[in-house]
Amino acid sequence: MIATAISEKIDDVNPCTGLTAAQNVLLVYCNKSEVDQFARYLGDVCHLFPVRTERHLLMTLENHAIQMIIIKGETGGPQGGVQLCSRLKSTPRFAHLPVILLIAANSPEVRIGCLESGADAWMEMPLSRSYLRAQIRNLFANRHRIESYFSQSRLFKHPIACSGDNEAFLNRLNSFIVEHLPDTGLNVDTLAQLMNMSRPTLYRKIKCISHLTPNELVNTIRLNKAAELLTSGNKKVLEIAKLVGFHSRSNFGKAFIRHFSVTPVEYRKTIKI
Repeated sequence: MIATAISEKIDDVNPCTGLTAAQNVLLVYCNKSEVDQFARYLGDVCHLFPVRTERHLLMTLENHAIQMIIIKGETGGPQGGVQLCSRLKSTPRFAHLPVILLIAANSPEVRIGCLESGADAWMEMPLSRSYLRAQIRNLFANRHRIESYFSQSRLFKHPIACSGDNEAFLNRLNSFIVEHLPDTGLNVDTLAQLMNMSRPTLYRKIKCISHLTPNELVNTIRLNKAAELLTSGNKKVLEIAKLVGFHSRSNFGKAFIRHFSVTPVEYRKTIKI
């Protein structure tokens, strides 16, 4: 499996989109001439990972931080691109990745299949370089806006454009975190076991969806739960700190100030009605 990596200067990418020269893109079921075409069209903005089998695709997803998948949407058979997209979108650890399906022109049945498979976009072949680059920029820009919204929100909310599979993943993850909040040792290894995922896969998925590391996400949920407890009862600050997994009132207070810019006592006085 060969990765094409060309690091020429990017001259036509909007910096506001979050697209950089290090985007890793999987090319699935493309032949050599098609891979060469993608290298010409995208070599200055992407690292391309061509794979010809589903087994190699899964190996690459496990071993590399892939940001997008482009699949040649062949019809029919168990290896068909549309069917593969559907399987990826129904697999929680991969459902967050944007998928572009490449289809033959004038194929209304295939377009319907693309919609049903959950593909983020599809393009008719032969490809236009400018349209392909615009489509990729648009998908990454949307992803960047979701990440920004999620990371800037003080409360644990799902991204505005969260897919059904990602929402199910976040609901499950949030439930596990809330259930184990008093556990001061809650970390990415524990979460990986609870979510039945490998540590690297869980880390990459959380980072891609939320723009936070797993530990940052856990800490955010701890502090938001603490804020909720501060305004919904009369528990002492130290008691609340222990309920959300902090060793001491001092550590809790420092973390709370970093997150909310006020002390827990000040927050309670200001927010509580």
